[in-house]
Amino acid sequence: MKNKILLLFAVFVCSFCIGLGCTDAYTISSDGKYSLILKASEGEIEGLSTKVIKFDLDENETIKLSDLTKGIVPFNGKTNFSHWGKNIFDNTKAKEELTASDFNWESLVEGVNYSNSLVLWAQFSEEALKGTGTYYITINPFAGKVDGKDIIKLTSSESEFKTIDLSKYKAERNGYTFIGWGYDGRFISSIDHSYFENADVIEVTAVYKKNTFEEDDSYILVLDANGGKIDGMDVNKYNYVGGETSATEMSIFQYVPVREGYKFNGWKAKKDGSGETYNYIYWGAWRNQEDSVFEKDTLNEEYDIYKNLTLYASWTKDVNVKKEFDSSSSIKGTINFENGINENYKLDIKNVELKKELEDKNVKFVVDINMLDGNNIVKIDNTKMKIKILLPDNLKGFNEYKVVYILNDEIKETIKAKVEDGYIVFETNHLSQYGIIATSENNPKTFDSTSIYITTGILSLITLIGVTFKLKQNEV
Repeated sequence: MKNKILLLFAVFVCSFCIGLGCTDAYTISSDGKYSLILKASEGEIEGLSTKVIKFDLDENETIKLSDLTKGIVPFNGKTNFSHWGKNIFDNTKAKEELTASDFNWESLVEGVNYSNSLVLWAQFSEEALKGTGTYYITINPFAGKVDGKDIIKLTSSESEFKTIDLSKYKAERNGYTFIGWGYDGRFISSIDHSYFENADVIEVTAVYKKNTFEEDDSYILVLDANGGKIDGMDVNKYNYVGGETSATEMSIFQYVPVREGYKFNGWKAKKDGSGETYNYIYWGAWRNQEDSVFEKDTLNEEYDIYKNLTLYASWTKDVNVKKEFDSSSSIKGTINFENGINENYKLDIKNVELKKELEDKNVKFVVDINMLDGNNIVKIDNTKMKIKILLPDNLKGFNEYKVVYILNDEIKETIKAKVEDGYIVFETNHLSQYGIIATSENNPKTFDSTSIYITTGILSLITLIGVTFKLKQNEV
């Protein structure tokens, strides 16, 4: 019995020590024997690219990685932190239980040598930062300076965020001309709430053009205007412009060729305009690869890279648009498209035979409205438009007008309408057959039989009174 009591007491003491952390096999210390070196190749760890944790560890004891890294959350400004990986190129998750034997590397960090070390790399998921309640904004001068700084990072609570005017920030880079801030393959001048619909982070990057061209450069981008002109040339060459690290891409959407009568669609790998549109290009595209989609020439056999890579301008014939069209048929009318359509189209309004089923529903007049490309009907849906149709004489003077959308001789929708200067006016978002309903308490063109009887009676009474009065005068 005594032995059982002692055993229970020992278990209690052991459990109590565990609760108080008495079994910790390590101690964080600035001069500790072992070093855990945490790195972030893309992003930061507490504002730095590297964080060193020094500690002492009892021999033959284990330590949990999650304990050593508790409270440390790497941040890349884009996606959520996933785990600590074994190395920069291997995202395999590092093991959780560590022993002294795992800390067997010699590592150099900012000129300081760390023996008995283990290096782990921050790995990030593909899941965008979202729903944090905080907006993260990065203004990246792309190997330059912005307001004298290497980078500007801003944060704001979602509720207090105010639109950021990017014109207040000017980037500078020696040998280059700053031409604007780029985001997602285009220039932007401000950042408002709409940029955070899909994620709580945004990074805008300075876009430059190099002041001078260097023919001896290893990577040259050849831009073929493909029938147009680029900086006054049919074909022009540009040096590769990368950022602070070799992981960055060169933006190319700032190079915009011109061609009379055509609209520029972007840069393609194929001369025929097929395939992907490129707003950015990576220096790795110059490598000698059999499966490459790019046209390249002048191979440097020593480094197995090509000197020149060519992209082609893609074009579509520019079509002028206009908003308002007059009817080209016998029925007068106009149509106004909110965003305009091809100016070569024609408005066609035709009278349609009024079916009895519709006439019984007080429909007075039916027209078929179409836009024509030559003799072909252009299908137009989901496009806001205002239509005016000249009222026939027999429909003028009614008290109330409505327009109905007709499909297969059936009314599908009733639309509010009004009369302006003899035209019935209504709005819709598709073209089809439309009918006009006109109603009034009395038909404005005719008198009903009651009115005729009353009028006749009054006239008869007046006549009778007149005759009686005349007869009395004669008797006198």
